[in-house]
Amino acid sequence: MRSKYLKKVIAAVGLILFWEIASFIAKSGGPYTAVLVPSWGEVLKEALPGFAAFRNGSLPNYGDAFYILFVNSLITIRRVIAGLFLGGILGVATGIIIGLQPVLRGMFYPVVKLLRNIPLLALIALFLVWFGGEEKGIIIYIAFGLWIIYTTNVIEAIDQADRIRIDFARTLGAKDMDVYTNVILPMIVPNIINTTKVALGVSWAVALGGEFLAAQNGLGRLLIVSQQYMETGRMLIILIVFIILTAIFSWIVKVIGNRITRWMP
Repeated sequence: MRSKYLKKVIAAVGLILFWEIASFIAKSGGPYTAVLVPSWGEVLKEALPGFAAFRNGSLPNYGDAFYILFVNSLITIRRVIAGLFLGGILGVATGIIIGLQPVLRGMFYPVVKLLRNIPLLALIALFLVWFGGEEKGIIIYIAFGLWIIYTTNVIEAIDQADRIRIDFARTLGAKDMDVYTNVILPMIVPNIINTTKVALGVSWAVALGGEFLAAQNGLGRLLIVSQQYMETGRMLIILIVFIILTAIFSWIVKVIGNRITRWMP
């Protein structure tokens, strides 16, 4: 366990040193290349307090900067959780209904697979036309992307269910509903949890894409404004915030998943 965390620390330190070396090389090319890769000192002393400008044009200071990052992080978190909840529930329900009914499977599963092959970022413009920059449009966009992931993974999990256990249950007199509720559904719970881990990672990227083009707030909005003004240091800070949020929520899902499946060998 200790070696596992040690490797992570070494990897993080390596990335920090790599960025600092890249910054030194960029500075040697002149002021035009220096802004592309600022040093960590510049990121912490200039870029970070510069977020205060998003609060009514305040002068650089850490208090307002952390407030802006905190508030916009909460906005993005709210969108991710709402999209994950909506897309997860609808996706699991759709996957179970289609996966357990051969007729519905033949009709709708090809459509789901077709939708899965569409790049989610390619749909941003379409959702932008439908909903503009409204909050519900961003949440529906996130939910749609996660709905596809849940639906396809649940259907595949049902296909991979242990047929020996199903046949054994039927031999003991279990009816179809008993097999569905007491055999198949418990077997796909680990798959749903693993799907949630994948969907959570995707949800941050999808939320960032939606906010990048349409939202008036959130981390994605901060990112696009920073990109327009070539504030590379601020962009780096926002990416670090995304990494931290992803790690925290992945840990939460892991703890909840282990507790839900503690009955399994």
